[in-house]
Amino acid sequence: MPALDVLYQEQPKQISAFLYRSTFGTVSEDITFIEQTGISRWFEDQYELPPSLHLPIVQRVTKQLNLKKTNSQVRIGTWLQHAITAPDQLRQRMAYALSQHFVVSSVGVGGRHEDLSAYYDLLVTHALGNYRDLLKAVTLNPIMGRYLTLRGSRKENLEDNTFPDENYAREVMQLFTIGLWEITDKGNPKLDDMGNPIATYNQDDVENMARALTGWNGGDLYQPMQAQEQFHDTDEKYILGHSLPAGQTAEQDLDSVVDILFHHKNTPAFFAIAMIKRFVMSNPRSGYIKRVSNAFKDNGHGVRGDLKATLYAVLTDPDVTKQLGDTGNQGKRLRKYHFGLITEPLIVATNLARALKMKPAGDYWNNWIHALDDFGQAPLSADTVFNFYMPDDTPRGLIEDHGLTSPEASLLTTHQMRMIHNQVYTMIKSYRSNKPNRWTYDAVKLMELHSSPEAYVEYVDKELMGGIMSSTVRQRILTIFDSIGVEDGLRRVESTLYAAFTAPEFFTQEALK
Repeated sequence: MPALDVLYQEQPKQISAFLYRSTFGTVSEDITFIEQTGISRWFEDQYELPPSLHLPIVQRVTKQLNLKKTNSQVRIGTWLQHAITAPDQLRQRMAYALSQHFVVSSVGVGGRHEDLSAYYDLLVTHALGNYRDLLKAVTLNPIMGRYLTLRGSRKENLEDNTFPDENYAREVMQLFTIGLWEITDKGNPKLDDMGNPIATYNQDDVENMARALTGWNGGDLYQPMQAQEQFHDTDEKYILGHSLPAGQTAEQDLDSVVDILFHHKNTPAFFAIAMIKRFVMSNPRSGYIKRVSNAFKDNGHGVRGDLKATLYAVLTDPDVTKQLGDTGNQGKRLRKYHFGLITEPLIVATNLARALKMKPAGDYWNNWIHALDDFGQAPLSADTVFNFYMPDDTPRGLIEDHGLTSPEASLLTTHQMRMIHNQVYTMIKSYRSNKPNRWTYDAVKLMELHSSPEAYVEYVDKELMGGIMSSTVRQRILTIFDSIGVEDGLRRVESTLYAAFTAPEFFTQEALK
C-alpha cells in the first residue's frame, strides 16, 4: 500500500479533512471507502465517473415549470443539486474552482441562465482533462465571448472607426494564465536589476493579442463561436516575444495564442497558486507551489497541463499531510497556525446539506437557501471578472501585519455572518417541512439518540461532521443537553445541530488538533 494511504489510515481525521477539501462535503460512506481502499483508489474512481452535466436538468425543470426561459432559481438549484448529490464530487468541485478562475458571471450577461449552465458544463467536462484544451474551449465559448466582449471583435477599420476589442486579450493574460508579474516556479516575484517586479506583458502585447483574436462570432448552447475570416486581422503579430506570421487564419492565430500562453514560464506557478488557494490554504509555502507547478509541467508521462495530475498534487502534497503553511514575516515558527483557509460560505452550505443528506421536498431542486443573498455567493454570480474576492485579499489586523492573506474573509462581514447563521438554522429546522419549494432531511436517528447525550454527540461528530468536532464544541453540546429537558427532543436536536454547524471548525479548514 502506498505510504500516503498508510498515513491516512493511521490518521482518520486526515481522511475527513481531505474530503472537505476535495468534495462539497464529507460523508461517512466516502470515509469508509477511503479507510478500506486508500486515497489513490478513491481519486481514480472519481476520475472514471462520467460527468454529471447541468444543462439537461436545467432544460427539463424549465419545461416542467412552464417557464418561458430559464431563471436563476433553476440554474442555481441545479448547481446545488449536483454539489450535494452528484457522485462525481471531485470533478464538480474542480469545476467550481475553475469557475472562479475562468470567471463568467450572470452580472455581465443578463438573464442568459441557460447559456451559463452550458458554460459550467464546459468546465465540468474539462475539469480533469488538459489545461490547453480547457483554455481554448473557454476562449471560444459564446457566453465568455459576450462577457468579455470577444464575440464580434473585428480587425481595424478606420473608415468605420472600429478596432479590435482588447478586453479578453487583457484578462486572459492577467487573470486566466500568466498574471501581471513574472514569478518563479516557487511563486516568488522575479526582480530586475533595480529590484522592481517585472511585468509579464505590456500594452503592445494586449493590442497584438486582440488583433490575433479577431473574427469570432456566433455559437450557441452546444457549439463554440465560429470564425468569420473577413473580419480577422491577417497581418503579422508579435506577442510575448513570439511572432505570428502574416496570412494565418483565425483558427491558426487562436492556436498560436493558446500555445504561447500554455507554454509561458509563468503559467504553471500562476495556476498552481490559484488552485492551492481554492482547495487547501491561503498561504502556501514556496516548496508546495513548486511541486504543484512541476506536476503541471509534467504529469510523469511527459504531458504538460494535465489537470488531474495537477489537482492530485494540490490535494496530496507533503505540506498538506504535514499541515504546514507559510508564516509570512514571522519566520519558520507557528507553521501549523497558518495552515488552511476560511471555508467559502457557499461550501459551508453544501457541507451542511451533504452532512444531513438533504433532498428536495418537491420533485426538483431549487435555490431555496437564497445562496447569493444569504450566503453571499452563488455559482457564476460574482460582481466582476475578478471573482468574489481578489486572491491576495487580506483583512486588516494581525493577518495583514504578518504579510499573510485570507481572501475569503472579505465575504464574512458582520451582516453576512448573521445571514449565514440564520440560514443554517433554517436548514436545520427544515426536517419538519413538506413544502415542495423547500429542502428536507430525515431526523429520525437524531430524535432516537437525543436522550443519550454522549451517544448523540458521537453520532453527530462521526456521521455528520467527519470526526472534526473539537472538545470545546463537544462540551458546548453537552451543556445544551443539560439546559433543555429530555421531553423537548425537537429543541434539543435543533439547538445542538446549530451549535455544531456554526462552530469555527465547520467554517474553516485548519490544522487538525
